Amino acid sequence: MEVAIFGLGRMGNQIARRLEKNGFEVLAWNRSQEPRDEVAKAGVKTYAAVDELIGNLSGSYRVYWLMLPHTIVDDFLQTQLGPFLKSGDIVIDGGNSFYKDSIRRAEELRAKGVVFYDCGTSGGVWGYDNGFALMVGGPKEQWPTVEPIFKTLSSGENYGLVGKNGAGHFVKMVHNGMEYGMMEAIAEGYGVLHASDFNLDLGQVTKIYQEGSVVRSWLIDLARNIFEHEDVENTSGIIAATGEGEWTVNAGKELGVDVRVIEDSLKVRQESSDPKNQQKFSNKIVALLRKQFGGHGLGKK
Repeated sequence: MEVAIFGLGRMGNQIARRLEKNGFEVLAWNRSQEPRDEVAKAGVKTYAAVDELIGNLSGSYRVYWLMLPHTIVDDFLQTQLGPFLKSGDIVIDGGNSFYKDSIRRAEELRAKGVVFYDCGTSGGVWGYDNGFALMVGGPKEQWPTVEPIFKTLSSGENYGLVGKNGAGHFVKMVHNGMEYGMMEAIAEGYGVLHASDFNLDLGQVTKIYQEGSVVRSWLIDLARNIFEHEDVENTSGIIAATGEGEWTVNAGKELGVDVRVIEDSLKVRQESSDPKNQQKFSNKIVALLRKQFGGHGLGKK
C-alpha cells in the first residue's frame, strides 16, 4: 500500500520510517533536504517537489498524509496539493490542527469527492519505537481502507475512529490541554519538594513514585530521566504554548465546562516569557518534560 507523506519534522520522520519498516511503500516530501536524506536511509523514497512525488504514485487510490504546522495546512492544500487532488483521493491531517478548521476542510474536500480524516497524533519522539496513540475523525465508509495505516503506526490497540470529521483533532486538543495541567501539577509538586529544608534526592523520590503510587505515570518516568541526566539548574524555564491548551480552554468555556486547572497552567506558560519567572524550578521541570517526550527545544541560562 502506498502512502505519500508531506512534512518530515520530528513526528513525520518517525511516521515515514515506521510505515516503511512495516511493509508500506512510502513516498515523502519535505521542503528542506536534510530530513529527506535522513528518511531515505530507511528506504523511503523522497522528493523535493510535490508534483514529482505525485507523478510517482501508482496505486488505484491515493493516500496523502499531512504532517505540517497547522498554520500552513490551508495554503498547502490550496496551492501545493490541491491542484492534483481528484475524486476518491484520501487526505489525512496528522498534525495539531484546530478541530473547527478540520471540519471546514473536510466539507471543502468532500465537495471535490476527496475523503478527509483528521488524526490527532501523540507519542512524541518515542512513537517510532513504541507506537503512536492515534485519535481519528472522519467517515466510516472508507475506514477499512485506511485502518491498516493507523494500526501499523499505533502499538496495536491505541488507535481508533472516534467520530465524524473534527472529532480526532478535538480529542487530541483536549489531550494536550490535560497534558498542560498534569505537567504543571507534577512540576509544582517537585517545586515544593525542592524548596523544602529536607535536601531531598529528587531522583530517589521519583523512583519511589514510579511504582505502586497513585501518581505513577509516563510523565513521572520522564521526570526521573530529568533528575538523573539533565542540568536542571542551568535550564531556562521558558515554556512554549503551542495553541492546544488555549483551544481547550476556549472550548471548555463555549461548552460551559469549568477548566480552571488547564486555564491556570496555560497562564503559567504565558507568564514564563517574563525573565523573572524563568528561574522558577517548576517552570524548568515543565520545559524539561516537554523536551523528554517531544524533543522540544529549550533555553539555557
